[in-house]
Amino acid sequence: MTERQKGILALSVVLVAWSLSSVFVKYLIREGYDSHTQNFYRYASGTLVVLPFLARRGHGPVAVLDRRLLLVLLAATLPNLGHQISWTVALNWIHPGLASFLNKSSVFFSALLAFVFYRDERWLLRSKRFLAGLTLTIGGTLGLALWRGDLGRMEVNAGVALALVAALSWSTYSVVVKRPTEEIGSTRSFAVVGIYTTVVLFVVALCFGHLELWWRMPWHVNAIMIASGAFCIGVGHTLYYYAMRRLTVSVCATMLLTTPLGTLLISRWLFGEQMGVGQLISGSILIGGAFLTLMAKEKTVVMGSSA
Repeated sequence: MTERQKGILALSVVLVAWSLSSVFVKYLIREGYDSHTQNFYRYASGTLVVLPFLARRGHGPVAVLDRRLLLVLLAATLPNLGHQISWTVALNWIHPGLASFLNKSSVFFSALLAFVFYRDERWLLRSKRFLAGLTLTIGGTLGLALWRGDLGRMEVNAGVALALVAALSWSTYSVVVKRPTEEIGSTRSFAVVGIYTTVVLFVVALCFGHLELWWRMPWHVNAIMIASGAFCIGVGHTLYYYAMRRLTVSVCATMLLTTPLGTLLISRWLFGEQMGVGQLISGSILIGGAFLTLMAKEKTVVMGSSA
């Protein structure tokens, strides 16, 4: 098997993992696991998968995890926590398909944050393709958020708002973690953030969750929860960084734009999720805009390419 074929296989597994992630969260909620409790158990199992990578030496100019890098990664943990908590709580009130489409608005937020914090990406505002992509992304996001038959239901509106907060938080995490990633590698960076995140999620679960549910739930529900964390969080992130090194970041990021389609199909089958014509059009516009934005950024140095 060639290196490219290995990359394609790895990316295919990632697409499956990240299409299923929000479906697993919704399933566990329906089975009785609250968002905070499953957050801890799933993230802990995912972090265990990537821990061995901390023993590997990086290839960047700084291969040792010194105090400075640990503090920067601690700062990156805050938006990662915001993303994880907002995302799982949102799925109490909205379906996985809609949430997955809304998550792609992170492309827009990432572009704005990169413009503010990284001078080498400010030239993008002179790119017509980039500006067109941002415009379509904004329009698609607004359509998904507002073009709904249940606009009068406050709990659904809260779910939509939290999904957008999750997208913004993920974009913030991506921007903050960019520099340490270039120094020690994507997988090692994520392993450290995973440890920090798991510790905080444990405290949150103690305060607001029900850790004792582990002893009450059927064994197969617990098995699905642990396996989903290991697969979607641990294996998903590890193979994504592996695929990026063999297929380029732009190819991987573009293919990830298709995950809402898989999520919607699975959610329709399991939960009966249905999106209106207006929402489907808006989702397509959002993905199209995200694609244009990614293509415009292809010439820039992208996070994780040096890992």
